[in-house]
Amino acid sequence: MDAAPDGRAGAHPVWEDGRGRLTAAPPSSTEAAIESGALGTAAAATLAGLVFGGGAVVHCRLDRRRIDGWGSEWDRVGPDWGHKTG
Repeated sequence: MDAAPDGRAGAHPVWEDGRGRLTAAPPSSTEAAIESGALGTAAAATLAGLVFGGGAVVHCRLDRRRIDGWGSEWDRVGPDWGHKTG
């Protein structure tokens, strides 16, 4: 907004940052609520993604360990599998 030509105090609000520089007006309460809701949702989604991603990595590593264990066990038992007794 433009200031009044006569420079009367309070003619138009002027917003300054901590260093005294002019800045945009702060958001309204509705804008702040929408922004905080969006950021909160994004943070929750990010955290959920990290948790599920970490769980998937652990699950894959445990599956790999189990498959390797089954493979080594089969290597011991497999050669005797088809032999008949008697």
